[in-house]
Amino acid sequence: MPDPRYEHAKTLRRDGRAAEASSVLTALLAERPGDIGALYALAVCQIDMGERGHARENLRRIAGAHPDHYGAHYQLGRLSQDEGDLRAAAVHYRQVLAVSEYADAAARLAQCERATAVPPVRKMIEQSYVADRGNLVHSLRLKARHILPLGSIAGVLLAFLAVPLLDTTGVGLEVAYPLVLIVLALLLNLALSPITIYIRTRMYTAQLYDYGMDVSAGVFRRSKQFVWYYQITEPPTYVRRPANYLTHTASLIVSYNDTAATTVRVQLRGFGSPRQVDQIRSYLQSRIPSERLPIRGPWT
Repeated sequence: MPDPRYEHAKTLRRDGRAAEASSVLTALLAERPGDIGALYALAVCQIDMGERGHARENLRRIAGAHPDHYGAHYQLGRLSQDEGDLRAAAVHYRQVLAVSEYADAAARLAQCERATAVPPVRKMIEQSYVADRGNLVHSLRLKARHILPLGSIAGVLLAFLAVPLLDTTGVGLEVAYPLVLIVLALLLNLALSPITIYIRTRMYTAQLYDYGMDVSAGVFRRSKQFVWYYQITEPPTYVRRPANYLTHTASLIVSYNDTAATTVRVQLRGFGSPRQVDQIRSYLQSRIPSERLPIRGPWT
């Protein structure tokens, strides 16, 4: 049950008494420092009172502890937008939209993107004779839940369910021994999975910049590839397999020209929820034509 002081603070703010609401929330947080709702409400009151520095600090604490708290990202986006940092604002609005179509986040993101439109890399090369990857826009990493050993878990459960059937059907040792070996192998895989998941989530990454993306993959056979957006040949393919419905993840497949005549594919695996992956797909779709047309022309 929510603390009645929280509701009282909301009423005070609605009545235009943000300072009094702030005092109530500060007292509440002194007793319950982990109350995210009260901390968010305090940050909103601080914005009302012009205490932007304190508000930003509290909102960052919320966003750091709860990345899906779209309210905190929305307020951080508005603070950045008001201060003219449109790139930072766009990052926060994208994080809002990855979770919810909240308030006017989509319209504000469009405003920021129009105002910070990135000129094609060809123009940069013509002006400075240097091809720079630009600013970091998104940092992606394989999610641990995407590679949970669901097959091993299911196999162990089925094996334990099959044990009573072996007893009742009188199946001999020639079947029991292989089954025991399979179960032991599955259990070993489960025991090692925390280590392998930890390593793989740090090896499979992608950094998306203004003009291209830097993709890292593999553990023993490590590869790193920078792909310019003008090399991408078609819109990225959204992939969600049956097992991904259990892990609430999705992936993207990107096709690009590694030479003038050949095309290869790179997969950005399980780096977020379906909504987050679709947001990245939309971002790449928006960048490909503006980069590819000046370099390749309209017919390639």
